[in-house]
Amino acid sequence: MTENDRITKLEKQIEKLDAKQSELYQQLAEARLDQWKGRLEDLEVQAHLGAMDTNERVAALMQKARGRWEEARKQFGGATAVAADVFETVRGGFENAVEDLRKALLDARKQATK
Repeated sequence: MTENDRITKLEKQIEKLDAKQSELYQQLAEARLDQWKGRLEDLEVQAHLGAMDTNERVAALMQKARGRWEEARKQFGGATAVAADVFETVRGGFENAVEDLRKALLDARKQATK
């Protein structure tokens, strides 16, 4: 095997690995989006089960979180080359929205049990 053959073979292996990495990033991003959707649905169930004085605040936060999820899904939209970048960019905002919602639910629960 000549030096050029070895280089060509290594370049092909690198291309395959790059393609596989992009595929794995896409799968990871899709799994995380699905996980966030499940968390949102769980929080929605919790919000509907309890009678809360802060219904408007919780509803607004739920809408914000749902909007972030939908934005992430649209941005992701099959762009495998940038899947990791999109995922990292959207993750922070989505997690903040979910945390705000969780805090609002806890505050509402505290007020309801007083």
